[in-house]
Amino acid sequence: MNIAFISYWSCPLTPLGVLTAGGMNVYELNLANSLDKSGHKVDIFTRTHKQKDEISISVHKDVRVIHLPSLNNDDHYLAAQSFFNRMLEFIEKNSLSYQVIHAHYFFSGLVGIKLKKSLRIPMVQTFHTLGIMKKLYGKVIDEKRIKAEKEIIKKADGIIAATALEVKDLLKHYSAKKDKIFEISPGVDHRVFKKLNIKTSRTKLHLPLNKKIILFVGRIDPIKGINLLIEAVSILSKKYPSFENNFYVLLIGGDINSRKFWLDREVRKISQLILDKKLECCVKFIGSRPHYLLPYYYSAANVMVMPSVYESFGLVVLESMACGSAIVASKVGGLAYLVKDNFNGRLFKSNNVMSLSTILWELLNDKKQRESLGRMAEKSSQKFCWAKQALKIVKVYNKLI
Repeated sequence: MNIAFISYWSCPLTPLGVLTAGGMNVYELNLANSLDKSGHKVDIFTRTHKQKDEISISVHKDVRVIHLPSLNNDDHYLAAQSFFNRMLEFIEKNSLSYQVIHAHYFFSGLVGIKLKKSLRIPMVQTFHTLGIMKKLYGKVIDEKRIKAEKEIIKKADGIIAATALEVKDLLKHYSAKKDKIFEISPGVDHRVFKKLNIKTSRTKLHLPLNKKIILFVGRIDPIKGINLLIEAVSILSKKYPSFENNFYVLLIGGDINSRKFWLDREVRKISQLILDKKLECCVKFIGSRPHYLLPYYYSAANVMVMPSVYESFGLVVLESMACGSAIVASKVGGLAYLVKDNFNGRLFKSNNVMSLSTILWELLNDKKQRESLGRMAEKSSQKFCWAKQALKIVKVYNKLI
């Protein structure tokens, strides 16, 4: 089967945590590679993000990333129309044939519903995050986006939801047809993400062996709740004597070598909070890290924290679970689906700094609890295998063709 992925919003080759690159990029590449191993061909269409980008880059045996320019990048709705025109032109010029379209994120969906009509093939949509949920949880109001999502839901042939909660949200808030929705969670590559020795990991990463490390991995975005982590760490610093000598808080994400990064509103806000709380000695932005190094960071940390205000799934948490991390996550969306409190991690009430601080205090002082939660997290991750999840998605494709 020949499959066309649309990834308008972010190129899957962009380093994680840089610009808009995040869990969706990991999802697309892993799914595409798993489909390839099952005998399918995948072309991932995305926007050119640098002048020097090659038009077509082979990333696996039968997986290509195809960069196409789009106009009006200041207005993504107009740019999506431009991208559709370029995509259709490229497909026709190169005599390409696809059996199904799989769009990722709502801007890609806007391209997809036009393309399916032109090519007369079915389209599958994965939203990865929903505008209404961002409105409800993150107070991010974007009515134009919500209207676009409703149009995509109406016109798509199939919708893949990561959790039962996302299915419920699609039915309740978007009046989606139940027979269009397929609940299929993302997976994790257990060959890459596995438990490693803590001392070996810290030595490889040049991290101190004698400090307790708290880790955050993700985009520097208000919805990720990094400010909650800083506030909670500030409370801890008042409880622990010589906190700065015994703790290290690592924030992985973003291009710290870019001037644009430090001018970003959220980065400036968090940086100022770190200074106000006098935590600059132990809380560090260390930028984006190569995906292959993340298992070492997860294994090096005493605790991995995901304090998101809203999270549709939480691939970072799943990766961390596969590495046997002691995880603390906010009780929202997909995080509450993955993490079961006091079983394979700890959950705190979203936006509740005292709850997060209390749980961090308990875990950092209880090695046995950290190890027990880590073991169960690793075990829980085993049911999320990309090969199995990809086969489920192929069944959806076949049903719609």
